[in-house]
Amino acid sequence: MIKLYGNQKIYNLLTNASTNNSIASTYLFYGPKGVGKEAVALKFASFVNQIDESKWLNSSNITYLHKTPANKSTKKAENFYDNFSDDVVDSIKYELNKKQANPYYNIEITNASQIRIDTIRILRKKLSTSSHGGHRFVIVSDADTMNPAAANSFLKTLEEPNPNTTIILIVENINSMLPTLLSRAQKLKFAPLTNEELNEYLADNYPELTDEKRSIITSFAQGSISNAIDFIDQDINQLVEATINLLRASLQKSGYRTLLSERVGEVTKLRDKNLIVTALKLLQRWLQDALHLSNGEDKLIVNISTIDSIRKFANYYDKANYFKAFDYIEQAIVKVNRNVSSDLLLIDLFLKLRNEFLRSKL
Repeated sequence: MIKLYGNQKIYNLLTNASTNNSIASTYLFYGPKGVGKEAVALKFASFVNQIDESKWLNSSNITYLHKTPANKSTKKAENFYDNFSDDVVDSIKYELNKKQANPYYNIEITNASQIRIDTIRILRKKLSTSSHGGHRFVIVSDADTMNPAAANSFLKTLEEPNPNTTIILIVENINSMLPTLLSRAQKLKFAPLTNEELNEYLADNYPELTDEKRSIITSFAQGSISNAIDFIDQDINQLVEATINLLRASLQKSGYRTLLSERVGEVTKLRDKNLIVTALKLLQRWLQDALHLSNGEDKLIVNISTIDSIRKFANYYDKANYFKAFDYIEQAIVKVNRNVSSDLLLIDLFLKLRNEFLRSKL
């Protein structure tokens, strides 16, 4: 059974359309990644066809299109797996099985960057044949990655809708789609999950997580299950400690430049941009906890395991402008994402934080 975490109203709207025999020929599901667009699509397609939601891959009425690697073969493909090596086919099937087991899973196929013309040609041929009853669904993941040839071919499919067939296009950004495709679709906007919905997903699927780690992940995930999953494998406590050590180094009375440079090097040596962004967000969350403690808002604390050191920091820098510090961190995150040198960026950030916090003691 596919359990939905959020955006239940959209699913209800779709099932009502089915009950009233008014299912659209084309839908566009758009919104942030990891908020359940594909889960809703797969659950709806299963509902309409009255099949086991955990076995949608076996249904001839549900076709799931996704990005594939480039195929150099000149042989005309007759089905979706033609002209791929056995290793690639095995990889695709493995990823699709994981998707079937968890509709929130984001499939990852090596070197898959586009939905290609061969895929759309095979789809058009499949749709031209008569169905064996039921309602056919075509779910197009990352629909905005269709290359121009594929998009033009796909447009012909929308212009000549097949009876008892519904196409669901799935994208993050509605503006990334061709206007000619947009004009033919009923658009449904998906919202980020609430913290409660995200926490429920983590509790159901990762029961080994502590309450504290779930709270930290939820506070960073921006309502996205995909973002939350990215955080799960990281040693958050160790990363928090490394980041706070940078702050402590920057606040030393003497020798702080050398110590800060050494500790920045320890964080950046892996050259992992996502790790650095996560570290900065953890720092921001830690400082937010310090601000909450300064304001007597103990119930809002996320980093429970380090509350003693946070309280000590908050008491000492009780007059600091935390909002200025948050602004500095946000600016640094933007620069990291723009591939600015991480070493120089972090040193500059922590020197700014040093000045801000020490100024509050004058």
